[in-house]
Amino acid sequence: MTHEEIWSIFDRRASVRSFSDRTIDDETVDLLIQCAVTAPSNGNMQPWEFIVIRSQSIKENIVDCTFLGYHSKGGTHQNWIKDAPVIIVACANQKRTRARYGEMGNIGSIIDVAAAIQNLLIAAANLKLACCWVGGFDEGMLKEHLKLPPNVKPIGVLPIGYSTEKPVRKNRLKIDLITHTETYHSKDRKEDTKNAN
Repeated sequence: MTHEEIWSIFDRRASVRSFSDRTIDDETVDLLIQCAVTAPSNGNMQPWEFIVIRSQSIKENIVDCTFLGYHSKGGTHQNWIKDAPVIIVACANQKRTRARYGEMGNIGSIIDVAAAIQNLLIAAANLKLACCWVGGFDEGMLKEHLKLPPNVKPIGVLPIGYSTEKPVRKNRLKIDLITHTETYHSKDRKEDTKNAN
């Protein structure tokens, strides 16, 4: 594959918050989860758990758990979530990773599930599905609604569907601003390369 072909796979991903009423079949949901679990994990402990939700009443319960951030302008919940035909809640089974790494497994399991979520988002975008990673939720309420055991931590609420709008990804920082050579706060990468020759 060319560089352009590789980039196009990632360039399709954007956060979308508007869905049509078109349904998603179980086979597609299974494929998304299969893609998710190709992610690496600490010690290959694979701490991920996925709750697949289609019930409208449970979707509304999830909305009640959400909150908006600084730019909410007085809003309370992320009501658009319930319009998605499917919601997947990605969770970390922290007991699984702690069995190998002790308390360090708590953060490790979160990182592992985050990697799985990113895989799922990329897969969804390339299936022409829309999705958004929602992290603004009351963890205790969400655990109660989904009947999660104490050792299972919700990491991301993922509403998935077909978009009613053209996905537009927000701007990203230029890589020259976030890439360092050899040590943090090093010189411009191009300058470093020139001096190394």
